[in-house]
Amino acid sequence: MNHSVANISALCDELLLNIFSKLSNIDVLYSFIGINQRFDKLARDITFTQSIDLTIISSDKNKNSRTTSIFDRFYLDIIPKIQHNIECFTLDSLSMERVLCIGNYSKFHKLNLVNLEIETAFHIFNDESSFLHIFEDQISHLAITISDDSTAEHIRSLATKIFTTIFVTFKNLTHLDFELEDDFVYPPLSLIDLPSTACYSSNIVELNVRVRNFDDCLCLLDGRLSQLNTFIIKIDKIQNSSKTLDNKKILYNLKCFSLISTTRTNAYDTQIVPLLHHMSQLEKLTLSLVAKDRNSFIDGTQLHNDILYKMAHLHTFIFDITTRNVIFSQVILPFSDDVRRTFIERGYHTDCYIDYYSEGINLCHVYSLPFTMKRMYNVTNSFPGGLFMNVRKLSLSDLFIPFEHDFFVKISQAFPLVSQLALLNMWKQQKKLTDEQTCSIIEYSHLVQLSLISAHTDYVKQFLFNSKSHLPCLDTLDVKYQDLITVTDNFTTDAARDNCAKLKNIIFDATPFVYSENFYLYFPSFLNVASCNWR
Repeated sequence: MNHSVANISALCDELLLNIFSKLSNIDVLYSFIGINQRFDKLARDITFTQSIDLTIISSDKNKNSRTTSIFDRFYLDIIPKIQHNIECFTLDSLSMERVLCIGNYSKFHKLNLVNLEIETAFHIFNDESSFLHIFEDQISHLAITISDDSTAEHIRSLATKIFTTIFVTFKNLTHLDFELEDDFVYPPLSLIDLPSTACYSSNIVELNVRVRNFDDCLCLLDGRLSQLNTFIIKIDKIQNSSKTLDNKKILYNLKCFSLISTTRTNAYDTQIVPLLHHMSQLEKLTLSLVAKDRNSFIDGTQLHNDILYKMAHLHTFIFDITTRNVIFSQVILPFSDDVRRTFIERGYHTDCYIDYYSEGINLCHVYSLPFTMKRMYNVTNSFPGGLFMNVRKLSLSDLFIPFEHDFFVKISQAFPLVSQLALLNMWKQQKKLTDEQTCSIIEYSHLVQLSLISAHTDYVKQFLFNSKSHLPCLDTLDVKYQDLITVTDNFTTDAARDNCAKLKNIIFDATPFVYSENFYLYFPSFLNVASCNWR
């Protein structure tokens, strides 16, 4: 070690800082603070001390003595030395109380809290003795991620209570990101029954939130957030509503709006389009929607005539729009090239595919390119391919045609960084005998979570058999218990053993009381089994 330090010490400061920049700032601080005065000074540079993310250390769920030792060094030695430079902390429930209680953070104003359980979050924001209240006047940027699959009845309304408390507590808050992960079982925020004085702020300029329905979206745009500039909203269900905005009201301050809803809605024309008419000053618009029961597919012409022509300042339009179950009045049905052309003529780089199954059962999926969203839903056999480097969460769905091996080859190439994948297809594969003789092994290099709970048994083989797929990072599997028994021959066949070796979490449709010895041998990394109670 002394020889290595001597070699590094021979380098000039500029080269050392260049080397440090290739490392995470946590590595720089842990490795170089305390070695000597020169390294101390370089490591304490604002580049490495302005934003501290301690979740990098605690990301390993198998907490050991070394992890504890690293934490202790940060708490007792490193953070006190750099506390006056720290502007932003990213913390989890393991680190936040100890970190926020030990320092005098004069520049601290950004806080990211990740992977909180809902009851932990409620305690933090509603307990008057909470350590967080020390900084209630300092914090201007707050981001919270709640990840909790608990089904306990008493937590049903906690998310709304936390959200409203934040507005009361943090008077100087300008940016709020309140993220409820998809595993959060109960409906998210519901604001419709709250008084108009709730969630009021003249300071908030940016809000990212998930709500229960369209009424909640309208509540947040009724004037209580008068300075709102950027609004990112995920809505679980968009239905026709009796609540409306004043027809003459223009949201002049709103420059960036993102509306995301993955459930089908028949209220596109009656709710979404009228809402967008209030946003004539938008510069950036993002729409991710699934519309149904219209008399035409949503295309470039419809979007321009109904929405975009009113937005003179718009320079960025990002979209991922699916239209389903259209009842056409015309005899000649549009093809994907027809829909694609309506966007190209208006300068939008777009791709599209269409499925016609039977009368009134159809689908048109159109999306902007390059695709910048992290999720894509309900991809069918007609998907044309491409390269989607930003997508991390993907669902594949086809109610009428099976997915064959070649389709999965296309998917793995189009979405090389996908980490969560869900399948909805109950059709038996037709080409599996040929595939077993000639198919190549498909690599899913980054896949961590796989859901096959709504898929035919053939797809359990498709993904778990070593001869078909390689899943080096698979951590969590949703699957029917009987399907897994069948495919693995009661946990004895070697065909799926490699892909199951790293599985830590298994979610079954029904959880048996007792597992065989073979089960535990088949899943040597196994930590947790749960029953699937919400799909």
